[in-house]
Parts: sequence; C-alpha cells; structure tokens
Amino acid sequence: MLTTLLRSAAALAAFTACLYAQKPVLTEDFESGKIDPAVWEVRAKGAPTMNVEETEGAHGKYALHIHYPDMERGAYTFIVATHLPDSVRTHYFGRAYMKISAVAQSHDPLIFTGEPGWPISKFLEIGTSRGNWMPSYQENKSAAGQGRGEITDRSDTTPPLGKWFLLEWEFNDNPTSIKMWVDGEPMMTYMNTDKERKTPVDQVTFDWKGATSGLTGNGFAEWGFGMRAWQNPTPAMDVWYDDIAISTTRIGK
Repeated sequence: MLTTLLRSAAALAAFTACLYAQKPVLTEDFESGKIDPAVWEVRAKGAPTMNVEETEGAHGKYALHIHYPDMERGAYTFIVATHLPDSVRTHYFGRAYMKISAVAQSHDPLIFTGEPGWPISKFLEIGTSRGNWMPSYQENKSAAGQGRGEITDRSDTTPPLGKWFLLEWEFNDNPTSIKMWVDGEPMMTYMNTDKERKTPVDQVTFDWKGATSGLTGNGFAEWGFGMRAWQNPTPAMDVWYDDIAISTTRIGK
C-alpha cells in the first residue's frame, strides 16, 4: 500500500512539474532555411562565414554552420537576439545542440549574454580555452574605451568533437554565475580561487569588481551564438548550432 502511494505521489509530482513548466521564450530550429532578421541581428568582423545549411545529423534538415578560416585572428560572426522578455533578463536557462570540429589553444567564445553593445560590453560567456571548456565573466571595454578585465574559470573537460551533443546552461545575474551541462551531465570546472586546492565545482560564481551585483543594473539585454577567436590565430574550425532555446526553467532535450 505504501509503495503504491509513493509511486502515485511521484507520478503526481512529475505531472505537476510538466504542467507548470514554462514554454521557452525563444526557440530556433533553423528549419526556415535562413537566419530570420525579425529574430536575429548578425554581427560579424573579418573572414568567418555563417550560413543556415542542410546538415546531416541535425534534429531537422537545417542547422546554423559557422566556418572560421585557418590562422584568422580577432574575427567573429554571431547571431544576436535583443528583444527577449523581462522574464529572462536576470536569470534564464538555455539549450543548444552543437557540433564542433576542433578546439584550439586560443580563447574562443561561443555563447554570450549581457549588456547591450557586445563585444564592447559586460557579459557572461561560454567558450573554450587551451582546448577545454571555459565559462567566464567578461568586461571588454568601458564607454570611455578603457580596458576592464575578465574572470576566466577553465575546466579540464574538452567539448565532444566531431559529433552532435546537447549543451545546456544556466546564467544568473545576481549572484553572477554560470552552470553547464553536457549531454545531461554537470560540467565540472575549477574556480580561480580553488585551483591550488583542485576543488571541482558545477557552478561558477564570479565575484570581482562588483560582478555579483549584476551586469548592468537592468539585467541581460543580448543573447548571442557564434564563434570568435580572441586575438590569437586559430586553426580552421567549424561550429554548428541547432534547436536553440531560452526559457525561465531548465529545458532539457
């Protein structure tokens, strides 16, 4: 009897969670075959190319494909959403199916969220560095053109290469923090303050020059997906995105 009641309670809890789960405020599967200008602003510099293409292994027929040429440096190409609702402006969950051909030793940003004006802005970022995942808090320049700085927390984990995988993340603006999941498993990293002790954490919280008080005072204003090599030249790389979603709750598959 008790077992039956417990199973019923668990089933009811699961049903209730599904019932009240929020629908994503943004979904993009690229099945239109193009980048929708009503949803996305394209920001680009230099030689990288970005196109919606027919792609084997994607969830549908099409995916966003970015090609970064060999030995290019400091260039980028991104799609950026700028008109999402207030419900995801200080805390949100994201999901994207991705495929990455290779990773370089350079700092290569992939996903960002922050104040207006990227790349001259404050923002949270998911990228790679030295071949591994690197969640970070970035302050590139102030309005006066003065350099700010960054907090980078490298993991010891290399992204899956040459195959599709599911990347999920949680960005919070207060306290300013990032959590990541790769194929459903938490992505462990080492916070800068813990590197000597080698204490792995599944949430990186950034406490530097007021970062924990929020990026802008008004929350997130831009959500970007693409690829950039930060200064250092990068070997040729290809990055694909499919089934992007942004929500107030964790989305999953």
